[in-house]
Amino acid sequence: MRFSIYICICLFTISCNKGNDKEEAVSKPVAKAGNEVLSLDDYKENYISIESVKDSAILAKKSIENWAIESLFYQEAMSKLVEDEIEIDKQVEAYKKSLVNYIYQSKLIEANLDTNITRREIEQYYSDHEDNFILKENIVKVHYFKVPVKAPGLEKMKRLLRTYVYAPKDVEPLKTLAVQNSENFFMNDSTWLYLEDIKKEIPKLREQPDFNLGQGRIVEFTDELYYYYLRITEVKVKNGLSPLTFERQNIKNFIINKKKTELINQYKFQLLEKAKAEKKFEIYK
Repeated sequence: MRFSIYICICLFTISCNKGNDKEEAVSKPVAKAGNEVLSLDDYKENYISIESVKDSAILAKKSIENWAIESLFYQEAMSKLVEDEIEIDKQVEAYKKSLVNYIYQSKLIEANLDTNITRREIEQYYSDHEDNFILKENIVKVHYFKVPVKAPGLEKMKRLLRTYVYAPKDVEPLKTLAVQNSENFFMNDSTWLYLEDIKKEIPKLREQPDFNLGQGRIVEFTDELYYYYLRITEVKVKNGLSPLTFERQNIKNFIINKKKTELINQYKFQLLEKAKAEKKFEIYK
């Protein structure tokens, strides 16, 4: 009961001080845990006010108990750990230095790095580093459709799927029907996909060896929920050279990262040379 009354008094003090920022609040103790004291000022920084006095008292008690738990745990940790295990100042200083350097480095890169990578740069990098672009998985180009068996346009889609390869005029009507009826479909002739990702979409493919899924192969079947259609237009097998179109974005990222490293290293070297010239750097003998 005493605790609840004291909390209410604290809450009243907080409420009274809200409208008077110019007056310096007296820092009174709110709680003690071990050898640490929670002052009223510190408590007010984290206190969230709500209108109900009853709920405020419950919330206040809970927040003070949480503070006590963390405080007591910290005191126990300090008493149990040896000095070598809690070199906090060194760790904090090292982290601060690393964080400040990272922030400044990011600003230097943002202000000075040209991220426009030309097609010629990408092709040259690919040519010079072919050994880095060996496929670890099979990749394919596909046309793929997954259509609910109850979709109203399914039969019309099936008819178009049998002819669109030989009749380019059927491609756009097929895309329109796919948008209207398919749960998922893919008709991008320039994009490579991992074969394993296709198998996730069509679980029945897992039953077939990869060598059966060659260029030109059509897989078509229906289960209780969906009609599936897959036409493989091109295949690149693992352990072969990955196509440039599949690696283009990766190569661009490699080049940009390399330029970032070179930019920062050059800037740091210039700082060192400037310090030497201005006699701000010296190695003691």
